[in-house]
Amino acid sequence: MDNILGKLGIELNEQTRLTNDSSFKFNCHKGLSCYNTCCSNLDIFLTPYDILRMKNKLGISSAEFLSEYTEPVILKETKLPFMKLKLPEDGRCRFVADEGCTIYDDRPLACRYYPIGFGIYKNENAGDDFYFLIKEDHCKGFGEEKEWKVGEWRKSQQIDDYDDKNRVWMDVILDKKIYSPDLEPDEKSLKMFFMASYDIDSFREFMFESRFLQVFEVDEDLLEIVRNDETELMLFAHQWLQYALFKKPTMRLRNSEA
Repeated sequence: MDNILGKLGIELNEQTRLTNDSSFKFNCHKGLSCYNTCCSNLDIFLTPYDILRMKNKLGISSAEFLSEYTEPVILKETKLPFMKLKLPEDGRCRFVADEGCTIYDDRPLACRYYPIGFGIYKNENAGDDFYFLIKEDHCKGFGEEKEWKVGEWRKSQQIDDYDDKNRVWMDVILDKKIYSPDLEPDEKSLKMFFMASYDIDSFREFMFESRFLQVFEVDEDLLEIVRNDETELMLFAHQWLQYALFKKPTMRLRNSEA
């Protein structure tokens, strides 16, 4: 997180560190001369729920979306693969047209947060969420009179829903960062993390067409839910990932496999 703040030229202190009740002025609209310019030459890291929403918006499989629209990045802090939105040579987001974002209702979490940055400091005993303003010189939105509180901005951008859908997955990442930051995941672990995080179609096949249900005991009601609700399937995949990587008691083995 310190590296990201450094790149943005932000020093986290009592003045720059924001809470849900902190106020700021900002508004983005077509009348601004900088409209759409913030959607170029940037790093947009995609969460699992981002990918699920975006691939469904485009009507393609998760494998097709990952191949066409993303590129993998291994972050030093976790040594886990993250997916970044792939940009064309001109650096302009492929989902942006003159009139604005063509997938606006299903845009990624990072786009929803802007111009707010979000971070988590977590150790073995506690977690501490914080916010900060990403105030770039080219952005005219900060000259507008519309005033927000951070909590109001989060609600207007449906951020709470996205954060809830990604919460277990974020816990997996934080656990890796805290408890085994120097451990290089083996190939099997990397494949499990990638599938359960980003490739929901492959996880569905893994769950329903392999020995998964012979190994793990899954409540019939829950089984019916995840079979018919892709978002619930994604959440189940993240719980399985907690078990697969850290042996957390999120899954029940059948007696024959105990």
